[in-house]
Amino acid sequence: MARIGPGVSALLLLLGTAGGSIAYADDFPPRKPGLWQIEMTSAGRPPQLMKMCIDTNTDAEMYKLGMSAAQGMCDKPEIHRNGSSVTVDATCKMGPSQTTTHSVTQFTGDAAYHTDATTKFDPPMMGINQASMMQDVKWAGPCPGDMQAGDMLMGNGMKMNIKQMLGGKP
Repeated sequence: MARIGPGVSALLLLLGTAGGSIAYADDFPPRKPGLWQIEMTSAGRPPQLMKMCIDTNTDAEMYKLGMSAAQGMCDKPEIHRNGSSVTVDATCKMGPSQTTTHSVTQFTGDAAYHTDATTKFDPPMMGINQASMMQDVKWAGPCPGDMQAGDMLMGNGMKMNIKQMLGGKP
């Protein structure tokens, strides 16, 4: 398994979001409004920590973003739900590479979930033929006063708003 850099980590996050978002409406339970803490780990890299404040509308907008990102790049994913576990297999085209992602998300009520994802690249992308990512995501409570729906706080202190990125108002 190769070490993956920040660019590939971001790509895996995008693919995971896109694949998951396609399935979200029917197969994934909605996320509880409030502050969510995300810890993403990939082979050979320190964990990446993020916090995101969401409400029902932001969750729906992220669903639309995932749908848009996946259109034309990905085949319809195979989704299997068994109780609190959802397995997604997706095939996408990223430049000259075909990516095949297998992810399993295990939900703990409406306040936490864990995802394991493995992506294979054919031909290799940036010299990498396979990469793994793990996410532990948990609800941390109501959004703090200095955050509003759509705000994402990166581990390096950078703050951005998903709604603004999508051309809307925060």
